[in-house]
Amino acid sequence: MRRFTVLASLIICGTLIPALQTSVSSQAPVPPPKRGPEDLLRLSKAAEGPGLAEPFKGISTNGEIEKGLFTIKSTGVSTEPVRKAAEAFLASLTEAQRAKTKFAVNDDEWRMWMNQSFYVRQGVSFAEMDEKQREAAFGLLRAGLSARGLRTTRDIMRLNHTLGELTGGNFDEFDEGRYNVTVMGAPSATEPWGFQLDGHHAVVNYFVLGDQVVMTPLFMGSEPVIARAGKYMGTTVMQDEQGQGLAFMNALDAPRRAKARLRETKTGNDDVSEA
Repeated sequence: MRRFTVLASLIICGTLIPALQTSVSSQAPVPPPKRGPEDLLRLSKAAEGPGLAEPFKGISTNGEIEKGLFTIKSTGVSTEPVRKAAEAFLASLTEAQRAKTKFAVNDDEWRMWMNQSFYVRQGVSFAEMDEKQREAAFGLLRAGLSARGLRTTRDIMRLNHTLGELTGGNFDEFDEGRYNVTVMGAPSATEPWGFQLDGHHAVVNYFVLGDQVVMTPLFMGSEPVIARAGKYMGTTVMQDEQGQGLAFMNALDAPRRAKARLRETKTGNDDVSEA
């Protein structure tokens, strides 16, 4: 069983101003050139190959795995609802869909996730599912996540559709249906198994062993964080986190604030754990 060492980092880019205390939303960006399926696959393979070629270590402060951080133990909390929801989801799929959704429990599929929009993902996407299958997929997320976690995940998916609207209708990369589900191992009460949700700004890795769950790596973000118009106008995410980020920066004295801020304006991406 692999052991994961997790490092959480908070990076603030740009200047947080008082106006941000209430809300933040992206202005409509200039639509980028649309990329076709062949372009997306080429970019995916170029990013995926070098990463998978490296030995798995997880994230640590010094590049070495710390032993003994996590132990296998009973939590006393039943995971049966998650197992039943996973079985119901798999049963809802066609034979062809199941064939590309199921992986061995120790498959590299656990490592094959990416925040970037261009990534061609494994498994079956919500866009490929019919209504019954989508309900079963959301049933799996509902069983595995908290009510707030499910709501946030669903709203991130909706806001990805908003981003498609803002980028000239680029729904090949940005849409609420472009989130894929895979299942590793057979859902079991005793043997290890898990599932993965993979898409732009929402990645959930959910590993189950008996009544113990490890849910990492987890990636959540959004662009925009408020839909000002369009199909999902009024949808809002990340406001609590935004407020806490502002409070954190305001609590620092000038030298520490200068150290915490990478630059005064955000003109690029500084993500260090998005793939």
